[in-house]
Amino acid sequence: MTTDEFNLFRNLIHNESGIFIKESRKDFLRTRIEKRLREQNIGSYFRYYKHVTDYKNKKELFNLLESVTINETYFFRNMPQFEILKKKVLLDLLERKRKRGDFTLRLWSAGCATGEEPYSIAIAATETIPDISRWNLKIIGSDISLRCLEIAQSGIYHKEKLKDIPEQYLKNYFISTGEFYEMRDDIKRFVEFDYHNLKHENGIAEIDVIFCRNVLIYFNAEEQKRIITNFKRILNEGGYLFLGHAESLQGISNGDFKFVYSNKGAAYQKIERVHD
Repeated sequence: MTTDEFNLFRNLIHNESGIFIKESRKDFLRTRIEKRLREQNIGSYFRYYKHVTDYKNKKELFNLLESVTINETYFFRNMPQFEILKKKVLLDLLERKRKRGDFTLRLWSAGCATGEEPYSIAIAATETIPDISRWNLKIIGSDISLRCLEIAQSGIYHKEKLKDIPEQYLKNYFISTGEFYEMRDDIKRFVEFDYHNLKHENGIAEIDVIFCRNVLIYFNAEEQKRIITNFKRILNEGGYLFLGHAESLQGISNGDFKFVYSNKGAAYQKIERVHD
């Protein structure tokens, strides 16, 4: 892959998704594109570029964008964050909302991959909210990968994906079918999945909690600031943002969030403004 070819694809991917591939990851991009070349039986990078930028081949563009993301996830990934979700974040939101007579709770898992994260959030909420039947609970799971969203929608996972889940959760929230486990409908009903590219607006608003973990690492500084600005806009006052353990708002946010930490779990809370 020449430098010109690399720049062609890097710019295409950045323009379509906001994902920025550094020069040092040229070999990574080359191997991903070569796999697509073999799949499409195309003999050159330039011919594949012409193919993937033809509006008639939109599905292949989705395949290319999916190929440059790593959809590694599992249930209750980074357990301390789920502990702070249950013991701090949800309790705070529930208390404030009950005082207002507001029984809606909306959470968004941005970059949900195959769905383990939003389902984990749904289980955590079920474990935390004693009067959950009274609440209008909605958890949105979105991703750029249509293949991953199909798996998430099914709610069916190989038992290896659930090896670290407490036995009580397996018993209460999953149906065993031999080698596989399926989410029970009483958890599925809280979660809806949709395609979303963080590069573009999707109409999501009035969210109480956003999980966007290990996603910002795919974007350059400018795109990170744009994404965080959008998160700030759609989060309700006092809402919370969860990032990956290697990500932070340092240098990205202008004092719009405060850091919340408890027992190795961390989140950011949108600072409530005093209104006249």
